[in-house]
Amino acid sequence: MSSKIKSIRIHPGIGMARMGDSDEFFIGPEAPGVVVDPGGSNGPGPKGGSYRDSKSKLKRQAQRYRVYAYDADGKVISELTSKSDLVKSLRWRVHVRNMKAANYAFQGAYLFDPTQLRNPSIQPGKKPIERTQLIIDPGVQTIASGQSGPVVMKGDIFTGVEKSFLPGQLRYEGFTPKDISKDVEVAYKPAKGIELGQLRLDEQDRLLFIPSPGKGACVTTPKVALSNPSEFVNPPNGPENGKNPLTNQFAYFNVPGWWDDTCGGEIDVTVMLKDGSILSTRDNVKTPTDEGTRNPQAGAWIVTAPPKFSPYMYHVVSITDRVYEAFPEAYPYAKQKTNFYRDVYPIFLNAVNYGWVSADASGITKEHKNVAHGPKQAGNLLSPMYMAFFTDPSEKSKSMRQMVYALMRHPAGKNGRLVDSLMPPPPQKPTSWKKDEFKRIEQGSLMPVLWGSAGKPKQNEQLGNHFPNQFLALTAIQLNHIKEWADGNFEVGALQRPLQLEKLPTKDQPSALDASALEPTIGGGFHPGIEFPYLIIYREFFAEAFRVAKNIEPGALAAYMSSPWHGDFWSCNIAWWPTQRPDIVFEYDRKNKTRTYREWFRGYDANGEPLSDTDGYNQMEYAWSKLGMVLPIKTKDGGFVKDNGAIVFTEYERSPDLNRPPSKSK
Repeated sequence: MSSKIKSIRIHPGIGMARMGDSDEFFIGPEAPGVVVDPGGSNGPGPKGGSYRDSKSKLKRQAQRYRVYAYDADGKVISELTSKSDLVKSLRWRVHVRNMKAANYAFQGAYLFDPTQLRNPSIQPGKKPIERTQLIIDPGVQTIASGQSGPVVMKGDIFTGVEKSFLPGQLRYEGFTPKDISKDVEVAYKPAKGIELGQLRLDEQDRLLFIPSPGKGACVTTPKVALSNPSEFVNPPNGPENGKNPLTNQFAYFNVPGWWDDTCGGEIDVTVMLKDGSILSTRDNVKTPTDEGTRNPQAGAWIVTAPPKFSPYMYHVVSITDRVYEAFPEAYPYAKQKTNFYRDVYPIFLNAVNYGWVSADASGITKEHKNVAHGPKQAGNLLSPMYMAFFTDPSEKSKSMRQMVYALMRHPAGKNGRLVDSLMPPPPQKPTSWKKDEFKRIEQGSLMPVLWGSAGKPKQNEQLGNHFPNQFLALTAIQLNHIKEWADGNFEVGALQRPLQLEKLPTKDQPSALDASALEPTIGGGFHPGIEFPYLIIYREFFAEAFRVAKNIEPGALAAYMSSPWHGDFWSCNIAWWPTQRPDIVFEYDRKNKTRTYREWFRGYDANGEPLSDTDGYNQMEYAWSKLGMVLPIKTKDGGFVKDNGAIVFTEYERSPDLNRPPSKSK
């Protein structure tokens, strides 16, 4: 069979690993729709596993990479592992970096300015990749068959920096400048030995990428506090009505002097067969230890991100959807008739699930009371009444279906793609959003009511910004399916139970791995995002669907994310990505079918101070790993409790550390 193998590829092409403060980990999704169990016992996981270890620390989610052999026609032959009859050994090569502190300052997708850098006083005038004092780079790391124990990837940052000046407008811990209009001299202490992740092998020598523990810290004295300075200098918009570049630049996603341990980069493998032949995802490799050059169609990528605190919920637009938006030729159902349960029902299901983690979607806010997605709300699209209409292709149900379609939000512009209103790609300034075709009045009544890549509509109104895409819109592919359904041009189909990877035909496993790794992600509201920045929408950054382009440096894409991630993770507490980071949670009374909500970000910080729902930036660094998971309530037969057709979710496994009373006497 080895003679039939002409190439190998790693899947998934882009992997996602999620941080946790525990040393324990579980392997992330490997098949679409499958929610993986975190292992252990007596927990709320799919098979009774617990998301926390015995010390109540949050487990990390690892990404597993597999190697598949292809023939001359590009058809899948088999997976290659150390247990395969053909394989002698596998050698994995990984290079990741954290380039956030060295990158361009994030100022919003529509205001990107390549002249603005994070930490601008350190190695000024250089490109991000050249600012080596601000890059955590463990270098190339390898792990091969027969190698036991983990390979821990570590690096340093803020090396060789002694003193510098930072704006007095920033908030400092234990220090208040006499004149905030003047710069403050600060001292730097390098951070060394920062772990960006670990490499391990499973029992068949597949690669396991275990992410970092989710840490972040400031290296300056006085310490810069995580905050949004524009909220404290002439609020709400900062000096000169928000136009002061320093205030904008040093907002909570560009905090100077800070690092975090997220990363991104390339994954490659070289396989030696028992007949002595060598197969590699890198070009020009003749021996198992040759470096070669990166082949983006064959090698893979890794991104590390915060935890997903509601594993069963999916964002209405995922990064998988964005990949298909950029590469419509890769969409698996492009030439098939719309199937309600395959193509439309998941969108409605996702929308209804927001009613358990979003204040607006649940209907508890005055503006959305009785029109939201809670079980007894008018927007509960899973209620038996609605479903009777939705699964009826006849003319008598057409008006109801078309009413739903009319509520769907379309992207700005005529082509139906988010990217069209942002061209050209970074590091150039966006220009096309100024065209007349992108000018429109944003309507808060359309769906989904989630913030988009232009930032919060209220804030833009205050600043006088008239950007497109202030609300999240569905993709053209999603909208086309809903339009076909609304017009009656669809088949009903049936609700399918998702299959585990090993139950799928071998030929379907690579695409399943590619799609499932990015399915539980956030594909909209890139401001800057939670797992991936808005660069995911640009075809130019990819060699093909699910494959990062050859000229992309390890860490370069992830560098556009919030620095540190904790600040943005707190800030996006309303209408951004509640399926990852809930806004609210509910307690449910099964007998009376009533529910009571609570803030998700609640309890006490390390100093015994209540967690703040208005200014909790600096508390998130302590609290993030202790917050509760949101999962369905199970029935005795293994199903889920439902209320008017909607799955009932509640909070589990909050760390008791958050519940301790204040340390100060009142």
